[in-house]
Amino acid sequence: MAKLFIALLVFLGASAVFSLPALAFPTDEKIIKLNSSVVKVHVTDKNGDHGIGTGVVVSENHVATSCHVIANALSAHITKGGRRYDPIALKADWHHDLCILKFDDLPLKPLPLGDSADLKYGQEVFSLGFPQNSPSPQPSFGYIKALYPLDDSVVIRTSAGFRLGASGGPLLDDEGEVIGITTLKSPGRYNSFYYSLPVEWVKQLLTQPDILISAQKEAPFWDAPEEQRPFFMQIVPPLKEEMWGDLEQLAKTWCGKENVNAEAWYYLGLAEYHQKNTKDATEHLQKAIALNKQLSSAYLQLGLIATEQGNENEAQRIRLILSALDIEAAEALDKATGP
Repeated sequence: MAKLFIALLVFLGASAVFSLPALAFPTDEKIIKLNSSVVKVHVTDKNGDHGIGTGVVVSENHVATSCHVIANALSAHITKGGRRYDPIALKADWHHDLCILKFDDLPLKPLPLGDSADLKYGQEVFSLGFPQNSPSPQPSFGYIKALYPLDDSVVIRTSAGFRLGASGGPLLDDEGEVIGITTLKSPGRYNSFYYSLPVEWVKQLLTQPDILISAQKEAPFWDAPEEQRPFFMQIVPPLKEEMWGDLEQLAKTWCGKENVNAEAWYYLGLAEYHQKNTKDATEHLQKAIALNKQLSSAYLQLGLIATEQGNENEAQRIRLILSALDIEAAEALDKATGP
């Protein structure tokens, strides 16, 4: 049966008051305008069961979605404004789980495509999709929490959550430009990780030749055997289960293979922190920040360490950095260290 929805992976107080910057999320009027380019993707499998996903118009007559939404379906079409549109061809990047449906005379305006190279940690983003087969696209607001290098771009992790039916929808910046395609989440209702594919892969796929709509040719990267998945996916099970020793060993392997990956050093420092190895944790968290000065999660852990050690000057310095860098991380530090 086709993977019709979001892929569920088997992994997954301050003494001073700071004024946090105002949010720049778009107005309801702007979201309604963007919604006109977000479509519902319908599929039917060999058993006659019906599934729903989301798509976004990324070029004239072209709608991007996640391949797992349409993979191996007997039929697929989109709807918008009560009208049905049937695709005539497909562009597919099976490995990255990105597909583009081609139409003839699709009367829907493409959304502008952004640039993933300009993304920043803590940046405000939002997604649009049809969770639980909602009658209209629903927004989900959040922030960029991590940027994981993969192949020639980055996989984007955000705190903008999404549910079944929203997979394949656009991830947008505050200007309304598409910066990614929402694709998968880790299991669980709480503390889930939400991942989107970079818009660069959409741009690349648009230049590729059309193919006939057919069965999936290759499993996506996230569906590989556990040991072959990217490290940013492998670390989720021990992280969620708080198996800090296992996380430490995995992070060490990650650091050895990707020595300049700030996220790898962060997870090593995090594992050491939870095992009371404060000295090494501090060193490795600082190394993570040296590699990526936007890495708010590393600042947060260093802020916790500074507070525990009674170094209020350092804790306050980190609060000030986080207040400008990542609102959610700043609030988390205040909550963790508050009275």
